Amino acid sequence: MTHLLYLTENDRGLERWRTEIAKIDPNITLHSLNDPYDPDTIEVVLAWKPPAGIFPKLTRLKLIQSLGMGVDHLFKTKDRPPTMPIARIIDADMANQMSEYSLYGALTAFRNFHHYRAAKARAEWAPEPRNFHDEFAIGILGYGELGRTTAERLRQNGFPNIRIWSRTPKAIPSLKCYAGKEELLSFAKNLDLLICLLPLTAETESILNSRLFDQLNPNAYLINAARGEHLNHADLIAAIESKQISGALLDVFAEEPLPKTDPFWTIPEIEITPHVAASTNPRTAAAQVVENIRRVEAGKKALNLVDLKRTY
Repeated sequence: MTHLLYLTENDRGLERWRTEIAKIDPNITLHSLNDPYDPDTIEVVLAWKPPAGIFPKLTRLKLIQSLGMGVDHLFKTKDRPPTMPIARIIDADMANQMSEYSLYGALTAFRNFHHYRAAKARAEWAPEPRNFHDEFAIGILGYGELGRTTAERLRQNGFPNIRIWSRTPKAIPSLKCYAGKEELLSFAKNLDLLICLLPLTAETESILNSRLFDQLNPNAYLINAARGEHLNHADLIAAIESKQISGALLDVFAEEPLPKTDPFWTIPEIEITPHVAASTNPRTAAAQVVENIRRVEAGKKALNLVDLKRTY
């Protein structure tokens, strides 16, 4: 029998993971922190925003398996063993969800639906000039699994004018590619839509700021479905007030749930969703978790390991 620990701030999703893992291997027992378990039997944990005080008890731990694609929450955990391997989930279903969310935001911006929602609130009949697909410039920050799938979804839906920015150089046919700090502002120049799908690191924190916004076309649109810490809140509010940005679709926030007193709630140009752009699906992700458990037991490297130095 293999023992696995569900290391989260609550037990949300636990039963779904138990069900899907049991379908693949009934000899794996997934323990909650509220269950009686022997710490010395735990070699792998499934973790999402793990509470403090648990890692030091797991003396035989060999792998931290993130419950999502993001791993920044683990690098914020102070008692995490610093050299412990971390694996993240790479799931086509999550990438598909994110591309759907991004397409919704892209169509909102392209067809001016955010303007019409605002006009309806004013009881105003206010047609906007139409946009053209080949002229509508879209920029995607981040070209990992989420960025690749989103770019493809946008192209499939008639948007050919797409550029990407990544921290290391890429050569992608049919896409304009930019990389590194020195090319960031050039990437953003005259964009109509900016989509952030970056991992959160020290280098990408507050990357969505006034310096970047100033490069966009006036009345541009912003989608942030990555991490709340990517966004400078005050700079976004100022950009909306100056009409540099006409609207924003935000799914993530530095503090979640977003406090009721946050000014974002009262700004009509900002559409808020509660961190639902892409959620881990145990039905599609359980197989890679089980595979990593088997690899650990066999003394092999886990799949989708994170670079501990680069933190993603």
